[in-house]
Amino acid sequence: MLKLLTDNRPWAVRKRAFHIWQQTPHTVAPLNEATHTCKSCGTEFQGNYCPRCGQSAIVGRFSFKTAFLLFLDIWGMGNRGMFRSIRDLMLRPGYMIRDYVSGRQSAYFPPFKMFFILMTISLLISHGLSLNLEEEEGQQQTTKVEQNDSTAIQINKEAIDNEPPGIKVDGKVVDNGVIQYLKKTPHVIKALEKKSPSLFAFALLVLFSGPLYLFFRKCPAIPDLRYAEHLVALVYTSNTYTIYQILSSLTPGVLSDSLDLMAVIMVFISLKQFTGYSKRRLLGYIILTFLFFVVIFLAVFAVVLGIIMQTAH
Repeated sequence: MLKLLTDNRPWAVRKRAFHIWQQTPHTVAPLNEATHTCKSCGTEFQGNYCPRCGQSAIVGRFSFKTAFLLFLDIWGMGNRGMFRSIRDLMLRPGYMIRDYVSGRQSAYFPPFKMFFILMTISLLISHGLSLNLEEEEGQQQTTKVEQNDSTAIQINKEAIDNEPPGIKVDGKVVDNGVIQYLKKTPHVIKALEKKSPSLFAFALLVLFSGPLYLFFRKCPAIPDLRYAEHLVALVYTSNTYTIYQILSSLTPGVLSDSLDLMAVIMVFISLKQFTGYSKRRLLGYIILTFLFFVVIFLAVFAVVLGIIMQTAH
């Protein structure tokens, strides 16, 4: 990958080389034929790892790199290709997911474990970076809020006193509290998205996973895709989104907005590379899945509203 970045060949040639690199699976290091003596258990062996205790044949003196990896290992990130997984999810997400599903799993970090680690990092960064800002804004707004409190309380009291008991639907009165609760639903969803965008994106992927699988189960890249494999792919896709969201949290201004947009685009690219569908067909399937979900949501909403009406006066 570094060679591609420092390559002096024309842009078209470098672009083609990058596409080839994207589609090339990770290759495991060749077997070491030299004879080693394990520094842990004393076993003599040939290969990259001791067959008795599993220690690497190239264990040497501690360096900054090994100390840093040991520190990361406390959090579960110092092994099984965490950095390789992050790199590939940023640059070749769909192809990497396809490699993992096809059985090349030792080279990459497990999807669900990676999801929870990235989610924790995302929450720590977002809350940590926004803590001081929120405190400063809170101090600036405290005086204004205190000045408006008495007026707001009086207005709310008048609104409650003048508020009608409810509205009639098909001759039945629906309680105003229920109406207000239903009105708040979009705001609650928006607040959840703002508080934890990565978790919100994962929740959407899980909700979409069922209808989306109907289109993906016979995709060109994996004609016999199983639902479990499909779910793993969506978790990795959510990880791709989270990585770009973390980078967005660490960057200011226009670059942050660009990374937010890139996070959404990479979800589409990830699904395209994984399934092998054309852009137009994949976009059509995503739109159909969204419409299917909207219809189901409206149907459930109508059922809930019907139950509420039946229990009304």
